[in-house]
Amino acid sequence: MAVREALLEAGKTRLRQILMTAFATIAALIPLALTASTLISKGLAITVSGGLTSSTILTLILIPVIYELFFYRQVKKERPQHR
Repeated sequence: MAVREALLEAGKTRLRQILMTAFATIAALIPLALTASTLISKGLAITVSGGLTSSTILTLILIPVIYELFFYRQVKKERPQHR
């Protein structure tokens, strides 16, 4: 399988699981982040939510793009030549 096709297939396969896990955890932490409870709990909830958001973006978008750029020569060879 070509690199780009493999990355797209992997993205489709993992998208649902990654988003469901991240959204469920963030949704569970929203009440903790919005309430006026202890400062440590509020800060922890905000930090974990931000970390999950950034790691989700990294996992689904940035890492596949970097991987394809890293293997640019191989991707270029796999493309069909148009004449």
